[in-house]
Order: sequence, then structure tokens, then C-alpha cells
Amino acid sequence: MSVALRDWKSGRPHLHPRWRWVSAALFVFAALALLGQFLVYVHYSASLLRFPFDYDQGEGFELYDAVLHAQGQWPYQDSQVFPFYSSIYPPLFHLLVVPLIWIFGAQMWTGRLVSFIASLIAAGAIGWGVQRASGNKVIALLSGLTFLASNYTFHIGPLFRQHMTMVMFEALAIVALAQLDDPEPNDKALWSGLVFVLCAGYTKQLALATALAAFGFLFLRGPRRAVLTGVGLTLVAGGIFLWINLATEGWWYTSIIRANINAYDAGQAVSLYQQWASLHLVIATVAAARLVYEIYFTRLSAYAVWFAFAAANGALSGKFGAGEAYFVTATAAACVFSGVALARLWEWSRNKSGRWATAAALAIPLLYLAQTYLTLHLYTEGPIYEPVARALGVSGARGYYDSQGYTQLGPRPTRADHAAGTQIAELARAAPGPVFSEEAGFMFVAGKPVVTNAFPQLVMYQAGLFDPAQEIEMINRKAFGLVIFRAQFYPPPVLQAIGANYQPKREIWMNGFLYRLLEPRP
Repeated sequence: MSVALRDWKSGRPHLHPRWRWVSAALFVFAALALLGQFLVYVHYSASLLRFPFDYDQGEGFELYDAVLHAQGQWPYQDSQVFPFYSSIYPPLFHLLVVPLIWIFGAQMWTGRLVSFIASLIAAGAIGWGVQRASGNKVIALLSGLTFLASNYTFHIGPLFRQHMTMVMFEALAIVALAQLDDPEPNDKALWSGLVFVLCAGYTKQLALATALAAFGFLFLRGPRRAVLTGVGLTLVAGGIFLWINLATEGWWYTSIIRANINAYDAGQAVSLYQQWASLHLVIATVAAARLVYEIYFTRLSAYAVWFAFAAANGALSGKFGAGEAYFVTATAAACVFSGVALARLWEWSRNKSGRWATAAALAIPLLYLAQTYLTLHLYTEGPIYEPVARALGVSGARGYYDSQGYTQLGPRPTRADHAAGTQIAELARAAPGPVFSEEAGFMFVAGKPVVTNAFPQLVMYQAGLFDPAQEIEMINRKAFGLVIFRAQFYPPPVLQAIGANYQPKREIWMNGFLYRLLEPRP
């Protein structure tokens, strides 16, 4: 912590030596607490890298998207014909995984590794943004670690999902564009920021809010440049969109746009806002206070605009199928913006009286400690974790404590989970013909073709974009040797047809969920 001591000592003539040491100790304590949470994150990620099946429902279909890209095929297909498959996500994340699939084959760890690395890069971008804006390396470090300590980052970061890669590109975009406020801005910052915005949008559609924030910031700095760059980026993004739509005979537009217009539940959005605010109360409050300050006393920074747009974008979490992932961008924005705010507070206090200097020197590390406590998540079993959990007075089901409460993500897969997945895969391998499975991970282990993509099928059916007639026809003639259910996220007519033609064969618990296996009725 020599860097911390240097930053802490600089410009502190009015701070009593006793309070200097107390402040330094608190900063060290905050850094160690956040580092401990990071090590738990690494342990969790490593356990998922070793798990070859779906941990979060739908990961296997993300892998299949990447496999199709690796084979030179588009995953945006007519899902009304066999194998009844289509993807509803843009391709960039899957394309990043393709080189690993070419080398190692269709392995679940490939996309999980890319997502984990993306979370580290996003945290690095947050820290870099704070340091560039303030010069404070200690608070920059704490800001990046706070992002990795978030329950949402912990749950989603190491999954075979495109979301964390989107957040990485978003963070890199805003940090790059923030350089336009430098005394000598350069065009590299502008163009790299725009490229990152484009990459974020072609990773996941939710990045639209960051794109709006980026151009809102550019408009505040120069309307003419904002309009010109906006038109240019729109032409590039639109050209790519039209090319893919032409190559997929229109299924790209159907899958990416029309299938993502889902039913909306305002109560779900309010509940998720409350959860996010309670877990990230400290950084969200500091960021909101800094936003008010910039509105009234200075000009809006890139981080202020990003935080406002990202927080507002959380309203989309009310969509059917949405969840906590919709707030990861808001968490990243809050981490970098609150870090800048606290670093500026530290700088301001350097030239104030001893009382103000002391208050800032003690309050800033205490705020990071409080934020770390709010997002505490910890394993409670094992020679290392059990004493720590006992000292903190926490316990939880399945050997895992999470301040968020119950969550299906977070507990490490056990040996029993590995054995259960292997058992299901072996039953799928032994079944005659294709297998109708709600999770594709089993199919890769069993060497079976991937058939259906449950959730996209359901939302497309709800939107009137999916006719299950051919699928039901195959079910009625019992063309599938086995059916594997977890949540039964299929259109009601499909579930009814399966109920009429298939009977229970086995029930197996894995990762805290009951998997129901059905075989054809005699």
C-alpha cells in the first residue's frame, strides 16, 4: 500500500498525525475487504469454468450460437422448422468466443472465460477513468474493486452470457469519450469511443442507453460534431444491420428486434430498482449527489450523463424475462462516477481546515467499507471460508451467504451437481433420435444435436412470431427420444402436446433445480 500512503500523505499539513494513521489504516482495511471479495469472485469463476453444463439456464444456447458462427452459419433462423432454433442476441460476443471453439471445441468454459476477462477489463476501465479524472490511484483501485464486489457482477460475470462483454465495451466507450474534456483532447479518444459504442450495441441491444449517453455528452460539448458523428455511426451500424438481415433472409430483424418486444411488468421493475438501490446505496447516493452538483455548479461530465442514462435504463428490467443483469451498467456507471466524486472531495479537503480534512480522510474509506458490507457475499463452508463466515456472523443455504437474499446464482456447483449433469447427459446419449431439451449443455456432452431454444420460442410465440405446428407434429409422433425440462419455458400448446405424448421417466436435482425427464408414452 505504498501508493496509498503516498496519496494519503500528499498535501496534508493540517491533518493530525494520529488521524493520518487512522485514515491510512481504514484505506488498507477497505482495500483488503474488497480484495477478499475479489478472491471469492475468482474462486466462483474457477468453479464454473470446470462445470460443463448449464449453470444459468440458456448458457448452452449461447454456446450453440458461437458454434454456429464457428461453422460459418447464422443463428438467426426460421425457428418454425426443425431444429426449431433461433437466437435473439447480436453476434459480437459469440464471435469473440469463436477462436477458442476452433482450438478447444464446443466447451462451456470458453464463453465463461471471455465473460470473466470482460468483467476484469470493465473494472480496469472504471479504475482508469477515476485515475484520469482525479489522479487518485487509491480511490481508482477501490472503485474498480467495488464493481467486482457487486452482487450483480459476481452472479453474472463468469457466465456464458454476452452481458458482461457489453458492459466492458460500454465502460471503455465512456472512459474514452471522457478524454474529450482533457486540456488537449485528441481525435483518437473520439473515434475509439465511437467504436466501443458500436461494439457494445452489437453485443447486446441494451447498450442503446449508453449510445444515447455518449451522443448526449458529445452534443453538450459540440452539437455539430455530435450530429455528424451520430449520422456516421448510424450509417455504419445500419449498414451492418441491413447486411446481416439480407444474409439471414429477414430473420435477423425478426429475432433481434421484434422478438425482444416483450410484455412489461412495472412492479417487477420497481422491485429490481429497490433491490439495486439497497445493495448499492453508498455509490448510488454519492453518484446522485455528484450529478446534482454538476447540474447546478459546473458542467455535466461524460460520467454524469452515463450514470443518468444507465440508471434510467433500469426501467427496462420490467420486461418479461429481464432481471438484475439490466442494472450492471448502472452499477459500473455508479462506481466510476462516485469514485470521481470522492476523489474530488479528497482533493478539495486538502486545502481546508483540520476538521474538514479529518472528516474526508475518515469518511471516504468508511464509505467504501460500508458499500462492501452491503454487497457481502461469501461461501460459508471449508477451512478458509467457515471461520470468516463465523466471524462475520453469516450463514446460508447450500454453503453460500448473499446479502441479496436468495439467488439461484452464486453457490458453487458441487460434486453431486457434476454427477447429476453427467447422469442426465448419459440418459440423453442413450435416448433414440434427437432430444427435446430445455438446456443445450447436456446435448454437447451427450453428442446430440441441439433442438429448440426455449425462451426465444416462448417470447416469439407471445408476439405472434412463432407457429409451433411442425414442432407439435414431431411431438405427436414421438420423434424425440427424451424430453428434458427445468422451467418449462415453452409455448403452452407445446407443453400440452408433450404432456399428452410423454410420461415421467426420472427426476434429478442439479444446482438446486429439479430436472424432469420424460420418455414417450407406450
